[in-house]
Amino acid sequence: MDFSYLNKDSYQNIPLLDESYMNPYSENNRFFIRKYNAKESSKELHRHKYIQINYVNKGSGYHIINNQRFDIFKGDIFIIPPYIPHTILPRQDVSMEIFEFEFSADFILNSHGNAEDSGAYLDFAYLEPFMVVEECVKPRFNLSEKLQLEVEAILNEALLEYQEKSAGYMLLCKALLLKLLVITGRAYSEDIKGTKSVKILNKYKSTILSSLQYIDENFDKNISLRETAHKVNYSSSHFSYLFKAVTGQTFVEYLSRKRIEKAIELLNNTDMNITDISYEVGFNTISNFNKTFKEFTGQTPRGYRK
Repeated sequence: MDFSYLNKDSYQNIPLLDESYMNPYSENNRFFIRKYNAKESSKELHRHKYIQINYVNKGSGYHIINNQRFDIFKGDIFIIPPYIPHTILPRQDVSMEIFEFEFSADFILNSHGNAEDSGAYLDFAYLEPFMVVEECVKPRFNLSEKLQLEVEAILNEALLEYQEKSAGYMLLCKALLLKLLVITGRAYSEDIKGTKSVKILNKYKSTILSSLQYIDENFDKNISLRETAHKVNYSSSHFSYLFKAVTGQTFVEYLSRKRIEKAIELLNNTDMNITDISYEVGFNTISNFNKTFKEFTGQTPRGYRK
């Protein structure tokens, strides 16, 4: 499965870890499992070419993803697709223990002969419950107490198999991973079954994805909600409703975020003056740029650059 469409230009200066990072001391770079204390892990924003499942085994903390911070707690599980910037941070005075299961897509796809079934494994049937659209990854899903026990048993067994590496451990780890994906996917689907947002998502996702692509390619121009709605053949009011329902953001919020992300990239990597940057990323006035930048980052562009 090709995830390269998630590799946005605005992410290029964020460290990207390839499969060799999963286990640099082994020839097996297709999956990796560990349990760690978040206080002892790197706090830097990063990306990876592989898929990562995180489960909060103890404590609480924060998950930074796509420049947004989310609270995470014991029993939360979340999936990080390839190329998406993120990091996990502990709270100042609270310990947090994380199960991390990393794997390349081919680890669970390449040995399955039935195309229909293999598509069900990874064609977002079990990953999609944790994602809305490419840029809006679901921050977390909290499991019931019963499912927490089941998931912890799966992860502990997988970790033991991975550490001991007895005969057949890769096959068993693969089976445990598939079970983990299936039971969490079922739980999430059951939790949201019949809700308005799911019905909207299923019916209009391709339309919204087309509009997101249009915004991503034209955010530096003077585009509007009306123009974008016209591109996907909807009225402005109906498109505005669908866009918010699927992405969780208004059109203006999404467009502004894209522009600010590009502005941050230019502030970090060029000597362009701030006025030129504001026009380069699509703002019509420097005052609007300064105001929007501070809303998203808490700083003025000048303060951020300093």
